[in-house]
Amino acid sequence: MVDRQEDIYDSTAAADAAQDPLEARLAKWIQAIQALGSSSPERRHFLNRLVNEILRSGKLGHPQRSIWPASLYEDLYNEALQRTLLIICQTVEQYRPENPVMAWVNFRLQHQFTEVVKDYQKQGITQMPTGSRFPVRLPSLEDLPRPSPAPEADLPIQQFLQQDPEGLLKKQRLRERPDITFQTLAIAKFVEGKTWPEVAATLDIPSQTLCSFFNRQLKHLIPYFKKYLEV
Repeated sequence: MVDRQEDIYDSTAAADAAQDPLEARLAKWIQAIQALGSSSPERRHFLNRLVNEILRSGKLGHPQRSIWPASLYEDLYNEALQRTLLIICQTVEQYRPENPVMAWVNFRLQHQFTEVVKDYQKQGITQMPTGSRFPVRLPSLEDLPRPSPAPEADLPIQQFLQQDPEGLLKKQRLRERPDITFQTLAIAKFVEGKTWPEVAATLDIPSQTLCSFFNRQLKHLIPYFKKYLEV
């Protein structure tokens, strides 16, 4: 059932959105998706196009950005965005054309950010940011030791990703696409320097699916990274 709070959008906002080229493109993709059956082979392609348009829109909201330290906020926000895009794909039939698409997306993003904060607090982040006391930063590749150009024994992260000494990176496979491994994504991101939308377009799979899989596996692989990269 569509959230009643979405009725907040006024007629002026809807009228402005109707004349916005971005909104027109987004609405077009949604209409195309809604016209397809859930089992249509074209549905995934259309959803990919919709998600990529949303990511490139420049109109995504950033809830609560001012109250979190930048390093932590990026992790919280990315998780909330991934969840939001997944929900958009799962509930696209619920979109009503009288509402601006990006307002519909940002409404869900606001809710998911709140849920992400609650989830991470349950996992051990118990301090809200007040003054100089910040929650513990969530694990990411930025937490890993930086590669050093000096001794050869200090294995740079790019070389580590490619060699995968114990084969753990290539062992982690995306359930829906076993040809996609954590190693494949890590190399694309941190060796080749590709963005998630670029990787997703190459592999023909929604970027939020890749992000969710990557972040989930990374949390388990942090000890493996540190084992070979810590000085």
